[in-house]
Amino acid sequence: GISEGEKRRLLHCVVVGGGPTGVEFSGELSDFIIRDVKERYSHVKDYVHVTLIEANEILSSFDVRLRQYAINQLVKSGVRLVRGIVKDVQPDKLILDNGEEVPYGLLVWSTGVGASSFVKSLPFPKSHGGRIGVDEWLRVPSVPDVFAVGDCCGFLESTGKEVLPALAQVAERQGLYLARLLNRVMKSGGGHANSQVEVDLGPKFVYKHLGSMATVGRYKALVDLRQSKDSKGISIAGFASWFIWRSAYLTRVVSWRNRLYVAINWLTTMIFGRDISRI
Repeated sequence: GISEGEKRRLLHCVVVGGGPTGVEFSGELSDFIIRDVKERYSHVKDYVHVTLIEANEILSSFDVRLRQYAINQLVKSGVRLVRGIVKDVQPDKLILDNGEEVPYGLLVWSTGVGASSFVKSLPFPKSHGGRIGVDEWLRVPSVPDVFAVGDCCGFLESTGKEVLPALAQVAERQGLYLARLLNRVMKSGGGHANSQVEVDLGPKFVYKHLGSMATVGRYKALVDLRQSKDSKGISIAGFASWFIWRSAYLTRVVSWRNRLYVAINWLTTMIFGRDISRI
C-alpha cells in the first residue's frame, strides 16, 4: 500500500506565486476541498492540503488592507502561506532558498510572465525586462512600419513613461488603440511602406487602469479601483466584492446565451454545491 507520507505528498498542492492567479487558484481549490472533497472523500480529507509560496508580499499591487484580508481568508480556509524563493524544482519536491524541502503531488506555477527568449533575441531597442521598446504610439522606433502591443513590449525610457504591467486589460486597450490608429492611417491614404511617417497618427496611447479584482474563495473577493499602487481610491472586500467580480466576469462572456448559461451554473452551484459526481 501507499505510506502515510506518500499520501500526504500526492494530495499536497503547491502554488508558486502570490499574484491574483495564484491567490485565486489557492482560495478556490481550498474552498473546493472544504465544501466538496471532504464530504464525498472523507477517507482522504486529512491528507489534502494547499500551500502558497511567494517571495515577497501576496497581491503586492493591491491595497494593504485588501492584502491583509486576503491573507486572513486564505489562512482561515486552510491554505498554508510560505515566504521564500524556489531554488530548484524536482519531480516530487521543491527546494527553497533557505534549504527547506516542500514535497508536492501537484505543482501550479503562477509567478507571472516575462519577455520570451525570442523577444529578447530580436535586434530592437529594449525596455525594462527585455521587452521590445516602443514610443507613445506603440511604434518600434528603429524599424519603420512595426508596432508592438501586449506583454512583449514596454515604453522606452526616453518616453518618460513607466512600463505597463503584463495584464489582459493593457493588451486589450493597446489592441483597440492600434486598430484605430491603423484605420486612421488607411483613411488618410496610407497603407504602404513608411506611410505612418506621412500621416498624423493622432493622440498618443494613454493607459488608465480600470482596477484589479481577485477572488479568495467562499464567496469572498477583493476589488481595488485605485489608478495605481500609490494613489487613493475605492477598495472593498467581502461578498459585495465577490458579486462585483462575478458581474464583471459575465460582461466578458461572448453571447447572452452563454452569459445566461454561466449565471445559471453559478446559481445551481451556490444552492446545491459543485457537481463532482462520478459515472
